[in-house]
Amino acid sequence: MARKIMNRRGFLAAGGGLALGGATLPAAVADAEGIAWDRTADVVVVGYGGAGAAAAITAHDAGARVVILEKTAAGGGSTRYSGGFFVSPRSVEGAADYLMACAAAASGRTFDMRREDLLAWAEEATGNADWFRSLGGEPFATLRGWYDVPGAEDYITYQPRGDSTGVGLWQVLADAVAARGIEVIHEAPAERLVMAEVGPGPLSPRRVVQGVVAAGPAGPVAVGARRAVILACGGFDHDETFKASYLRTYPAHSVGHTGNTGDAIRLAAAAGAALWRLTGTSATLCHRKPGAAVANPSALQISAAARSMILVNRQGRRFVNEALNYDAVAKMLANVDPGAQSVPTFPNTPCWALFDDKARAAGPVGFPVPFGAPEYDWSSDNAAEIAAGVIRRAGTLAELAAATGTDPDALTATVETYNAHCAAGTDPDFGRSLGLLPLEGPPWYAVEGHFGLWATGGGPRINARAQVVDPAGAVIPRLYTAGSASSFCFSHLYPLSGTAIGDCLAMGRIAGRHAAAESPA
Repeated sequence: MARKIMNRRGFLAAGGGLALGGATLPAAVADAEGIAWDRTADVVVVGYGGAGAAAAITAHDAGARVVILEKTAAGGGSTRYSGGFFVSPRSVEGAADYLMACAAAASGRTFDMRREDLLAWAEEATGNADWFRSLGGEPFATLRGWYDVPGAEDYITYQPRGDSTGVGLWQVLADAVAARGIEVIHEAPAERLVMAEVGPGPLSPRRVVQGVVAAGPAGPVAVGARRAVILACGGFDHDETFKASYLRTYPAHSVGHTGNTGDAIRLAAAAGAALWRLTGTSATLCHRKPGAAVANPSALQISAAARSMILVNRQGRRFVNEALNYDAVAKMLANVDPGAQSVPTFPNTPCWALFDDKARAAGPVGFPVPFGAPEYDWSSDNAAEIAAGVIRRAGTLAELAAATGTDPDALTATVETYNAHCAAGTDPDFGRSLGLLPLEGPPWYAVEGHFGLWATGGGPRINARAQVVDPAGAVIPRLYTAGSASSFCFSHLYPLSGTAIGDCLAMGRIAGRHAAAESPA
């Protein structure tokens, strides 16, 4: 158990000097709070998901002793909850071109993205598939960049053979951590970073990270870091305050790991970190069962290229090409309609997914979560969800309108117009070409659709070495962040399935390598 033995700020032991991030520190830096460490390591990793595993493996292989602190009883994080995709670009230049296009704003500007940083990221990320293979995985290429812009053909996603889900992907990483004997302390959420002042800074006294105090199952656990601390504890998709503060639409429901509660933001902000890209998301349409902690990604929308379904807003009108990628569709839910009302509204959230019996029989409307080992399941024929009222079933479109609270005339006109487009083989309203299949009822079905989150995309601001920086751009010594805790490579449009996990692997390795190379305190 952690024990406070003195309470003196900025205590520094006498001794020789070493250079660290531009500051000269004594050879031995004593804990600013006089904490007696329960254990020490060269590198302490907070969070045991994809980024944490990649950081720990890399730091260990560079000769560092590593301890991982994980808040839950089992590891995996968002990686285990994912679809098993991870990006491994084929070209450094092509990846940078593609990611810059996905970060485009108006007048040739971008959303807080620098090409030189993306080149450094891509240099590492192009090795993701080979690194995964070196751990015993068997990756195979599956997708290219969603958007038809330069570099898309070089921006490639992989999945593992065997179990191609996030569960299978995570197992390869977990086995590699176990094979190295890296210590993982479970049920130990990090509560605060331990810091010591080392001199003046541009905005406030400069401080160095010395370790982490976590709330262990038997009481507080203090873990000293001789070299560095790496925050790899996920995003904030399960924190209502952060979501309401930062996202473009609210509510937003997570389809990911319940441990993603913004811990990296709180820890790093208390250490003086700047924040960035907090509006960025990897989004998806989702369906939510009452009382469930995690929502289900919409299998109906993701398979829209082959299923008779449309999406309508609260007025009963279509608002999007339903066969676009899941992120593009979900982000249409954030559109504001000023209309003629005194207060502008979000007419598309929640929306309704309308479908017929062919689409119902084709498979579950919602994906199970996690894909490879469901904890939040969905019936294969949707019967359980129909019986529970999650899916509304009706004999007429007027009855379906009443069940969904939409305008019956608008809903009927929408279906009739869409079916006419299907007969003509063209969709002049939204340009849909894939899955342009007519809705044929009765019966008619509808399920409520919500803005869902695979991951949030921002947190502590970092540089291309994964070092956390303060608002003046100065490095906070010995503090690193990787993965969805910061999301280095995407901000506005989500570029492709597997970008977040590819970022976890690449920035995790970058953080682990540089953390292990820090001079020991």
